[in-house]
Amino acid sequence: MKSLSLGESISFDKVFDAGSFILFYSPIYSLVPEKNVNIDNTSLNIHSAKSDQLLHISFRRVENQIVFNSKPSGSNWGTEERVSLQGVFSKTDATIGVRLEDEFYHIYIDDFIIHTYKKRIIKDAQNISYRTASESLFTNPIEVEVQTPQQASTTKRLPATSYEGAYFPLIPKDIAKESETDPFDYVIIGSGIGGGMLATDLLDKNHRISLVSSTFSPQATSAGLSTFNFNTARAATEDTVQRTKRILVVERGNLLFPTHSLNMPRPTSRGTYGQMNDLFYNHFKQDWEMDDETRKIWKGGPVYCLGGRSTVWGLFSPSRFPQEVYQDLNKIYLRKAEEWMNISYPRTLPLHRALKDSLNQRPPNSPLPTTQWEWGRVASEFGDPRNFDFAEGAFSTVDRLLEAAMDDNRGQGKFKIIINSLCLHIEPKPKPGEKHSATHVVVKGTDSVEHKIRTNNAVICAGAVESPTILLRSMAGDKADQTFGKEFAHNFGHVTDHYIFYVTLPFYYKDMKLRDRLGGVKLQTDITFQNIDNTTALANISLDASSFLPRLDIPDSELPQFIIAYILPSQLAHDNEIDLDEKGRTRIKVGYAEDIKLEQKKKILKDFAVDAMNKLTSTLDIQFVKHQFEMDD
Repeated sequence: MKSLSLGESISFDKVFDAGSFILFYSPIYSLVPEKNVNIDNTSLNIHSAKSDQLLHISFRRVENQIVFNSKPSGSNWGTEERVSLQGVFSKTDATIGVRLEDEFYHIYIDDFIIHTYKKRIIKDAQNISYRTASESLFTNPIEVEVQTPQQASTTKRLPATSYEGAYFPLIPKDIAKESETDPFDYVIIGSGIGGGMLATDLLDKNHRISLVSSTFSPQATSAGLSTFNFNTARAATEDTVQRTKRILVVERGNLLFPTHSLNMPRPTSRGTYGQMNDLFYNHFKQDWEMDDETRKIWKGGPVYCLGGRSTVWGLFSPSRFPQEVYQDLNKIYLRKAEEWMNISYPRTLPLHRALKDSLNQRPPNSPLPTTQWEWGRVASEFGDPRNFDFAEGAFSTVDRLLEAAMDDNRGQGKFKIIINSLCLHIEPKPKPGEKHSATHVVVKGTDSVEHKIRTNNAVICAGAVESPTILLRSMAGDKADQTFGKEFAHNFGHVTDHYIFYVTLPFYYKDMKLRDRLGGVKLQTDITFQNIDNTTALANISLDASSFLPRLDIPDSELPQFIIAYILPSQLAHDNEIDLDEKGRTRIKVGYAEDIKLEQKKKILKDFAVDAMNKLTSTLDIQFVKHQFEMDD
């Protein structure tokens, strides 16, 4: 297979027998023509040794036509033959085939014959070219392959049997070999909220650079004579190539979900409303090595797949941050992230307003904190009138990454993804007192062989536990204090878990019609412990809707559930640690950081929950099934 760039040609040193194929392949295509172009003409051409145009295939998007013609050298074009361009491309890539016969050319697109063209010039095909009068319909370059009749009879492109097979053909072995001569600008390890967002941001920047650079595109005259200067085009293209970045995303897992789990079917066995992302998370999460004490409190775990935990997260997106962080984020970055993630609010009914007003009211001498309850901000849309029931457009990084893979399903562009590829470590090994940039990312694929991928920058986005694990393996057994000093080691390799307290009780509506009217409810607020230590906790109410915050299993019930959950801030617990066991597996030890005023806070939170339940009871006319409860953590 050879590469053919715009404005160039390929010559053949042999005569092709009848039944031979000339195949043109483009990994992506664009059916949107360039604006203000009189003739939109992308052509694939077959020439004789004397420069006769034996077959001219012209794709004209403005006219929605494919034009076939011939032109003897030094003479004029003949009569055009046309077929409609509408619907001829049925895949995300494009294969145009020309079968050479004694008296005809049979033209194929994606295995279907779209036209049979009777030869007007009986000469042997010796040359092919790729041209355009504006922005090309296909990529630049395209691939070309010539098949003999024997090869064509035995070559059959089998249909893909999975998304992985169709859109993720790249493997670490080939990527590593390619990178030695053309290193990546960025290798991003992990494809979840961190890595996936970074990767798609860089991808979009590449796309914007390409669009800006394409403004040089020539215009054709009304007579159809191109003023296109290929030297100018080549210079502009080379500038674009230099400015865009080569990016590789390395994902340990497979393609588990093609989108967020809430955008897909869900079991109907549960009688309550709710998104059930916790069901998918608990079903697919994996565990690290840990001792029994850690296992009592640690309910998290990794999800190894394209998109990572962004495929199962609860979409709850509070905008509460410390003041100094808030100032940095609020003007640009938080809003930008919310736009990307489709942060939305549900529909508000009078009953919802009455509920929020009731929860926000406090008598003058109330010992409870003053709060302002508002709708829970979630990264999805609601297509059903019942709020928080069936989400649409729930955000996950897998959507954009899968789109990128579909746009370039052979991985020929500058943005590549490899899945089922475990990052082992980064090279070179760090040395005390020296600063070095990463030169290689070492990964292991399904062949269980280590492959070194050359890069200018490595960005580790594998999560709070896996990221330090990769760094630990990169030190090859050395301790952090040996390599980076005691101050760094004091903070490195530690994790902390926030206290999450919650109350959950089943309830029923005395008037069942209210349940359908109200739908699910998710509310959020923050609570400041003003008379204790002035720290702030986040509070979230889920009423007849699932909550992702409690890590313990919430029992299934045909009755709707009330859940109020609190997330408390926490200091870094230096006794917690991440290390490697004797087999090199990730091992964690986690305990809560000490909070000497925790019991005082729990008392306020419990009273706060009772107050909220009483107001829910009176406003919505509901009855809790159980009134004696303990607040769990």
